[in-house]
Amino acid sequence: MLEAVCTRLRQGTRAVLCTVAAAEGSAPRGPGARMAVFAEDAVGTVGGGRVELLVRREAETLLEHGGGCVRTYGLENGGDAGAVCGGAVTVLLVCLEPEALPQLERWAAALNNGAEAMVRLDVRGLSVEEGAGAEGIAFAGGVYTEPVRPGETLYLFGGGHVGTALAPLLAQLDFRVVVFDQRPELARPERFSGAARVVLGDFGRVADFVDITPADYVVVMTPGHEADLAVLRQVLPCKPAYVGCMGSRRKLDFVRRHLEADGCPQAQIQALHLPIGLEIGAETPLEIAVSVASELIAVRAARRGGRKGGVCPA
Repeated sequence: MLEAVCTRLRQGTRAVLCTVAAAEGSAPRGPGARMAVFAEDAVGTVGGGRVELLVRREAETLLEHGGGCVRTYGLENGGDAGAVCGGAVTVLLVCLEPEALPQLERWAAALNNGAEAMVRLDVRGLSVEEGAGAEGIAFAGGVYTEPVRPGETLYLFGGGHVGTALAPLLAQLDFRVVVFDQRPELARPERFSGAARVVLGDFGRVADFVDITPADYVVVMTPGHEADLAVLRQVLPCKPAYVGCMGSRRKLDFVRRHLEADGCPQAQIQALHLPIGLEIGAETPLEIAVSVASELIAVRAARRGGRKGGVCPA
């Protein structure tokens, strides 16, 4: 989205950045959700439905006159959003002029490079400061602040049919995807849309090619159980935030026996998600990818603290 806004500003036209600054109760999106509105179209979403329609109308006015505003939309029965979910959503809208381009580019660079920064928005405009700031999103006194930190890196071991379906899906879900395979015919960047990196390596020597940390996610779906086990033996001691492996419950018994024989701590073995993915009756590679992505969304949301009050599909 930021690149789309940068493009419009480079062309000398305005863009209105609409950001969910606060949400109470059940709401379409939580703080940090955003949409950019241009003269002829828009990208992103603040929740859809009537809330988004009202926000777009407000943004169109700002495109014409400039400036910014803060609007709160009630989601209770009879409220201005026409919803019955309960709660409210507060949206900060600011019209960005071409002069804001350097700040937008700094923001986009921080996201692309995994650098820490702090974004500040109010009705007067945008500023981006490099370096770490507060832990989370805040909105007080009309000022919205949001820390920019490196996104979750997910190492995908195995570039077969499911891997090629999973990589672009996870990239769209804002995971930084690194694909790892030892087969030259498969470890090609053009096969994995959205992947940040494709590594041609050796399943038996993972540490020679990548550095897995406790903040990372790992998905293992190599061509066979021996290669799966070889990767798991190396990544589990790194204590990633998530480790999942494709296979059956019978395979889980096989993997557990071998890991226990290796002296792998029970806590690490118990943390392994095998079979990987939510149980939705998936069969095709894309269906399996959806089940895996769904499980990863749930794990990530829990690690981030999740949202309280439910979600109201506006």
